Amino acid sequence: MLKVWNTLTRKKEDFVPINIKENVVNMYSCGPTVYNRAHIGNMRAYVFMDTLRKVLKYNGYKLNHVMNITDVGHLTSDADEGEDKMEKSAKEKNMSVYEIAKIYTDAFFKDINKLNIESPEHIAKATEHIKQMEDYVIQIMNNGYAYETSKGVYFDTSKLESYGELSKIDLKNQKAGARIEIDPEKKNPLDFAIWIKAPKEHIMKWDSKFGKCYPGWHIECSAMSKEYLGDDNHYSLF
Repeated sequence: MLKVWNTLTRKKEDFVPINIKENVVNMYSCGPTVYNRAHIGNMRAYVFMDTLRKVLKYNGYKLNHVMNITDVGHLTSDADEGEDKMEKSAKEKNMSVYEIAKIYTDAFFKDINKLNIESPEHIAKATEHIKQMEDYVIQIMNNGYAYETSKGVYFDTSKLESYGELSKIDLKNQKAGARIEIDPEKKNPLDFAIWIKAPKEHIMKWDSKFGKCYPGWHIECSAMSKEYLGDDNHYSLF
């Protein structure tokens, strides 16, 4: 019996895929932010995921693996602020953000090919799933888990009783402003942006219900995972 480490329970557990009838394993893994070349530390994650893929296939499972390409929304600060890394790189190299994305996306796949890393069944570029992200943001708001401010749409962490359970952090002892921007409009210090209202100088922005916006880093993988793996994606391997 194949066993995996469950980060939530902190235990090794028997691996049973949710789609056991068809013997299919749904997987979602973080891909690169394509503003620069991937370094050896980045590649560790892809080598691990490739090893996991091959172990699962060896054990007779079929794979439905999604990997994202972050080509928008990854800000230079973890605190929902700063420049988009794509735009910063484009300015430094005197190129468009889309030229930067293509150059480093192509470079990434050349690099993983040299390492004999298999490509996933689905490659999901963030810029090709903006509509799905906006729809998901609206759905989250309609369900009462997000709210709008002058800066964007924020996830309301107080509505989720299990928030912080996976990381095992004590939310009461978290210091406001350590990793999330201090904003007087936020209901709770730990609330984070899932949809950001773009300033005029921001290049990568799209028309939406909330005006010219771009996705927050946190919503991208959630929306793309839902798109390819369905509503049961919380059972998937990440």
